[in-house]
Amino acid sequence: MIQTAGTPRPVLQALRSRNAAHAAGFTLIEVIAVMLIVALVASLAVTIMPGTGRAGLKALALQTCALLRRERLGAILTGRDREVSLDAERRVLVGAGGDIVALPRDVVLDILGADALWSGRLAVVRFYPDGASTGAVLKLSREKAEYEIRVNWYTGSVAIGP
Repeated sequence: MIQTAGTPRPVLQALRSRNAAHAAGFTLIEVIAVMLIVALVASLAVTIMPGTGRAGLKALALQTCALLRRERLGAILTGRDREVSLDAERRVLVGAGGDIVALPRDVVLDILGADALWSGRLAVVRFYPDGASTGAVLKLSREKAEYEIRVNWYTGSVAIGP
């Protein structure tokens, strides 16, 4: 660097050190870009991990409720009894209309009110043409998360609760 006669030496050294300190750090945009990449990789890792999370368990509970409600409606519309049963070997809930809901291996299903066998499968609930049912309580659980599905015996209504 060329030193002019009017600029004292300490001022030039101060200018050089300020420019060096400014160039040595990261910009805010660089830091944000790195944080976004880390967040993206973390979110991909969570979605790839096996198992049924709380959201997956809730989705399974909603699918089960939908199956039970379809069978109730089918019984009312056709005027015939409709059943929902559990095929334990295949880990599926089977409706009389042919609809199924698969149960993942890491989900535990407890059924209160199942005491008979229909077509080799464990009985879960039967819906009658007047809208009533045999009633049942199904509890889907995984680790600390659980959802309880209640089928009212008198009205046949299906409700879900945590």
